Formats: sequence, structure tokens, C-alpha cells
Amino acid sequence: MTTDEQGYARLPEDLLHGLLSEAGPITDTVAGMLASSIEHRDQLRRGLSDLGLLRRFNTTTPSPVAAVDGGFAIERTLAVDLLLSVAVGVEGLGAETRWDSNQYRWWARALPHQIESERLARGLMVAQELAILSEAPHELRILDGSHLTLVIQLNAALTTQSQEIRALARDEWAGLRTIESLAHAATDPSLIAMPKYDSSDELARRLSKETGVALAGDDKYLLGMLLDAGELVEPQRVPDQPWQQLHFDARPGDEDLEEALAKAIQPLVRRELWFTYFKPDDASPAYRIEMKEDAVHDLDRICSTLADQITGPFVREPYPQYLADVMAKSVGFGLSALQAAVQYRLSSGGQPDIARLLIRSYRTEGT
Repeated sequence: MTTDEQGYARLPEDLLHGLLSEAGPITDTVAGMLASSIEHRDQLRRGLSDLGLLRRFNTTTPSPVAAVDGGFAIERTLAVDLLLSVAVGVEGLGAETRWDSNQYRWWARALPHQIESERLARGLMVAQELAILSEAPHELRILDGSHLTLVIQLNAALTTQSQEIRALARDEWAGLRTIESLAHAATDPSLIAMPKYDSSDELARRLSKETGVALAGDDKYLLGMLLDAGELVEPQRVPDQPWQQLHFDARPGDEDLEEALAKAIQPLVRRELWFTYFKPDDASPAYRIEMKEDAVHDLDRICSTLADQITGPFVREPYPQYLADVMAKSVGFGLSALQAAVQYRLSSGGQPDIARLLIRSYRTEGT
């Protein structure tokens, strides 16, 4: 049996038959949602121009660049939860280097079963990303994701019911200087954020109103269809929502941490952040770039640097961002290796009964 056949064999035959019978209606839905931007492309491009949103970048000398991404994994064994979070920094292609090797942070722990373990792993992953970014000596640094994600993940760990998890988060954040790194990420113009997934539709709504063309889908998809190679959207200030709602909560005893974190993100709450969509070549998607106000006047250098890191049609993001993502998302292999090493030590140390409890898992979680 082939690998594909084995995969299909995991589903009941009747379920799979019913699932495939829905392909027709879903195809019609997708076509109906996305066809407008293709059919009315010329009209929509004129609308972009009329709104003053369309511009090109001027090629300049690229700058040294690095990108950071993180990942986490949780192995929920019969006895305990094994947690691992990592962050990896990768330098861009070019003759000038600032790092001797790839940068990384990691954290691993065994904890009693707790449903909130994932919040801890995510919160530490983000803190590790921030630590690497704050120390990177490059003229341009890329956060894989949005500035929003930083606040969401840190706040999720801060508001857990478990006092043990909150204490672990507090200790690790102190060691990583997370408050200082977060304030740095919210203000430094050399740090940009590039989320892969983006549900924003502000520009689509404006363009639909301007042209009278009904549009479905998000801005990232739409601009990917409308922009030509070398074009970008005139930078826009981020909208009131959800940025003005960004905040931190805290359980009793952590109010000082809440206050310090909230102070660190005030530039984001005040919307001192801008965004654009940039398409470096015909084969690439439109990249959403979040930047500080001081970086708006430096877009030619930013776009030139990003365009210089697009290595081919099969790599859908700047090279250091792509490689950091590949490395960080391999975190599950690292956790499997750690789990096997712990099992071996328990068995060879005369505790095979405990080792057997780590062999069987309820499930593996992570990203």
C-alpha cells in the first residue's frame, strides 16, 4: 500500500465518499469568492491609483538582514507533559555577515498534566524570539508574524489559572529580559514584522467602495492579484481596531508585570505603526510589512533588501524568514529526541517502569 493509500485508509470509506462529494459546491464557493479580483483587475488597479495607494520602489543597496521564528511542541504522555519551545535566528544571504552562526534559544521542561501548558510554551517561544531580535546587530530584522501576536501570546501565558505556570513564565521572562525586548520591538524602526497569514480586509473594503466591485477575501490575497512586480501599497497607519484594544491582564500577585508589559506596548496602542503590501516579483505573493513610522521614509532600502532575499519561485518568503521557519517548525523532532533520551536514561538507570509511562502518549501538540 502506498503512503497516500495508507493516509486515506485512516478515514471510513463512506466518510471519504461524502467528503469528496462536497468538492463541487466548495469549488463553486471558492470561485465565487475570488473571481472578482481577477475579472476586474484593470478596474481595481485604477481604483488603487485613484486612492493614491499605488507606488513603486527604487532599488538601492540591500542591507544586512536577519529573521527570527519560533516553534513549540508538547508531548502529552500517560504520566507527564513534556514541553519544548525554541526560537531560531537566521542571517540573510550576502557577503557581509554579522553572526558567526545561527542564533537560538530553547527551553524544555516536564510538568504535571495541565491544559494550560500550551499557553506557557507559546509565551516562552515569543519571549525567545524577542530576545534574539533585540540582540541582532543587523540593519533590518524580520519578525515572522505580526506585532499583535507578541501581545496575544504573552498575555495568554500571563493570565493562566495555574500559579505554577505563571511563576515559570515570570522567571523565564526575567532571564530573557522580555519587558525590555518587547519595548524594543514596539519602537525600533529596524525591526519589521511580516505575517504569513493575514485576515485584514481594510484595503479591500476601501477599494470595493471606490470601484463598486464586490470583493471577498483579505488584503494579502487581493494585493497579490493586483500588484505588479516592484509595486507596493502606499504605507497606511494601522486602524483603530484591534490596536487600541491591546492590553495585558494579570492574576493577583502579577500586577507589577502587567503594568510593565502594558507600558512596553504603548507605542502599538497609540498606533505608531504602519503597514504596506509589497510584491517584489511576478512569482511572489504580496508581503504584508508592519513598520514603525520612522521606517516609512526608508521603504526603498527595506524593499530592496527583501527583494534581494527572494531566492526563487518555490521559496515564498525572504530567505532568512523561510529558513528560520523551517528550523523552528522542526521542534517536534527535537522533542522526540529528548523524549527518547529521557526514556533511555530511566531504563538504563534501573527505572524501566517509569520509562514505559513516557512511551505512550495521548497526543502531540505544537507548531
